[in-house]
Amino acid sequence: LVIALRLNTGELVVEVLEQVPQDQIHYVISALPLHHVTSLLKFIVDQLTTSRHLHFYILWISSILTTHGPALKKSSSQIMSTLNGIISALTAQTRSLSSLCDSNQYFLDVIFNSRKSSEISKLVR
Repeated sequence: LVIALRLNTGELVVEVLEQVPQDQIHYVISALPLHHVTSLLKFIVDQLTTSRHLHFYILWISSILTTHGPALKKSSSQIMSTLNGIISALTAQTRSLSSLCDSNQYFLDVIFNSRKSSEISKLVR
C-alpha cells in the first residue's frame, strides 16, 4: 500500500485496497506511516463518490480515524478539507441510498397490493 501511495497511481491503490480482507484492514492501517494516512484519506474520499464498495471504504475510514485519530487531531487544520469531503461524500451517498430505498419500498407495495387484489378477485369468482 505504501508503494502504491508513493507511486500515486489510482488504479494501483484501488487494487491494493480491494485485495485487503476486511478483517485485516486494522492491521494494514496500524502499519501505515502517518504521512501516508492523509493521502490515503483523500484517495478514499474520491472512492466514496465513485465506487460501489461503499461499506468497504467506510471500514477503511473508520479504521484510520480509530487508529490515527489522536495524531490526525493535532493536524486537524491541515486535513479539515479532507474531513469535510468525507462528510459530503457520505451525505450524498446517504441521500442516494435513501431515494433508492424509498423507490424500492414503493414498488414492493405496488407488487404486494396487486397480488393481494388478484387473490381477492379469484376468491370473488
